[in-house]
Amino acid sequence: MKKVLFLLFLICGVAFGIEFKKIDDTLKSDFKKAIEIMNDKSIAKEQKPLELFKLFDGYFDYSLMARLSLSKQYNGLNPMQQDEFKKQFIANLKASFTQKLGYYSDQEIEFVKGEMGNKNRYNVYAVIKNKSENYPLIFKFHPANKSDYLIYDIDILGVSLVQSYRSQFNDLSKNAGFDEIIKRLQNATADHNATVK
Repeated sequence: MKKVLFLLFLICGVAFGIEFKKIDDTLKSDFKKAIEIMNDKSIAKEQKPLELFKLFDGYFDYSLMARLSLSKQYNGLNPMQQDEFKKQFIANLKASFTQKLGYYSDQEIEFVKGEMGNKNRYNVYAVIKNKSENYPLIFKFHPANKSDYLIYDIDILGVSLVQSYRSQFNDLSKNAGFDEIIKRLQNATADHNATVK
């Protein structure tokens, strides 16, 4: 499973969104480019995460993902705390992604279909393929404005990335305040970065 998880973060910046009618073609193209980057031996290992972030950062809604992950607790934070949480959350996501690149081993990601979930949501179905197993993914989009959409969550094997974080934060918040949550995020990020080094 660890060899597959890195692809959760390929779509994970200032977000500008994708025009609705171009979502399917954009993801098909960028999935292909991402695999080319990973297989390109001329790109240094430490440079590959930066190239992937450059490719995908623009249409991932980090801000909404952070809010959804902390759930009701987010609304209880003051603006400075909200900004700090989002900063640490994004840093943790990117550090986790960079660490998981080390598990890459010739997987491919294939576009399956895109369809409306309801009038305000669009889902792109894909599959990660390796030699022994296939792993279904769902990239969930919401409207950023009248014409553009952003990714706000990813499901792998039926498990929501946002809900996984939310469960962790809910458990932690029962016995810890905001400062401890930030500290735990910082420590987890540091651990990811140390592993990469």
